[in-house]
Amino acid sequence: MPSANFSLMFFSKRFSSSLSLLSLLSLLSFPLSLSAKEAQITILFTNDHHGQVEPLHVSNASKPVGGVTRRMALIQKIRQEVGEKNVILVDSGDLFRGTAFSEMTDGKVDCAAYQLMRYDAIGLGEQDFDYGKKTLLEYRKEFSLPWVSANVVSGGQPFIRPYVLKSAGNIRVGLIGFSSQDALSVARRENVRGLIFNPPDAAAKGLHSIFKKDADIFVVLSRLGVDADKKFAKNNSYLHVILGGRSQTVLTEPIVTKAKDGSLVGPIIGQAGSQGLYLGRLDLSIEGHRDPKTKNATYSVTDYKYQLIPITSDMPEDPDMVALLEKYSSRLEQKPLNEPLAEALKADANNEGDSVWGQLAADEIRQASHADVALINSDFFHSDFQTGTITREILYEMLPTDNEIVTVEIPGVYLRKTIELAETKKGQGGFLQISGLKVTRTGDNLSIMVGNEPLKDHQKYQLALNDFLADGGDGYDQLRRLKYRKRTDVMIRELLENALKTRKKIAMTDLEKRWNF
Repeated sequence: MPSANFSLMFFSKRFSSSLSLLSLLSLLSFPLSLSAKEAQITILFTNDHHGQVEPLHVSNASKPVGGVTRRMALIQKIRQEVGEKNVILVDSGDLFRGTAFSEMTDGKVDCAAYQLMRYDAIGLGEQDFDYGKKTLLEYRKEFSLPWVSANVVSGGQPFIRPYVLKSAGNIRVGLIGFSSQDALSVARRENVRGLIFNPPDAAAKGLHSIFKKDADIFVVLSRLGVDADKKFAKNNSYLHVILGGRSQTVLTEPIVTKAKDGSLVGPIIGQAGSQGLYLGRLDLSIEGHRDPKTKNATYSVTDYKYQLIPITSDMPEDPDMVALLEKYSSRLEQKPLNEPLAEALKADANNEGDSVWGQLAADEIRQASHADVALINSDFFHSDFQTGTITREILYEMLPTDNEIVTVEIPGVYLRKTIELAETKKGQGGFLQISGLKVTRTGDNLSIMVGNEPLKDHQKYQLALNDFLADGGDGYDQLRRLKYRKRTDVMIRELLENALKTRKKIAMTDLEKRWNF
């Protein structure tokens, strides 16, 4: 667990790392302004943006909803209504990946939008590592983005600042980030190499003794998911608010625990879905009391109002944000998002067995690398597209995370174990789409053909796969241990884009029976 001294090192650029803990606490102290009196603060919150800067078409709305142009206009309206000094704006992480616009700007359009909206703190999500640690730190500096995480450590030091302090309504609010330990399995291994993700509960308990001297109200930006947030709240009752992410839950009512007298026991838990379709709003009444003996002050939430505000098509747009998106859109003229690539006719990308999209990707990977066999995880495709014109935008939305082809030499016995494991993942994202193989299950027997011959345990095969699987992703840790590997510098999304242009169509009639359960 980071020591108290370096947990506080990153609060502000104006503090040098040489300051002692005592002097740092003194500099950060605010005068107590409450004595059995109430103050009002408003917390605005979002989570799991996933590159959705533009409005989104959803099935239950006649017009696109969401989008940062309307989100910013709403944020500015609330700031004017309640007073900017009383408003805190936070996000619980995962800014990147999900749309073509975001991907084709390498996430910069999202960073620029968040900078313009002036977020006070952003939790560090799993997909915020998708462009690598170095890029994350560069974006943090270039766009002045306040990413926070109290449990991610690098070289014995916090990877980024654990939390930030914000004064609102004369209350010192501490905004703490807690990242998911699952980032180690979700992100590419090279993007999180050297990072330690400490257990959030342990990090929270270690911070409490320091943090209570510097903040009156404690707000967590969580990447744990709503179910884990409930347990986290129970174990850390000193917290006042937990604003979550990752599970992308639309909590129209907050999760709270109350005593018999109606007072709050533990933190208020909220979450605002995903993709900026809602702006969460939490208005808090805070009461502070000073102990006449110890002179210490304690603060509690005496009342609250919680709501998720839908970002609808009839809301006004912020002109500055409109101009920002136009600036980034102009950079995409050479590869327009609406360029048609091919036609789809009842194609699919399922994880229950063979899929048209999965076989297309696996075949292209095998052919491009001249391998015997190719494997790709079903959740490589983040969405499905069955019928209609496939544009570049649709392809990028299906594949928001690009991957490089890696080739490895694999003994037949390990290939067999990999296929046996894949069979157990049927219906999950880790189920494998295959090329160069045919697999048949008959009772207790599993028959595997490589080309036209049975798989031989002692023979070595050239295997092509995406770098996520090669690094042991989706639970295939045995693939990470294979030697004699080669990175090809061939990116799969570009490979598929060229394949679609050549094929002109992709249809269910292209499907081969490769998995026979």
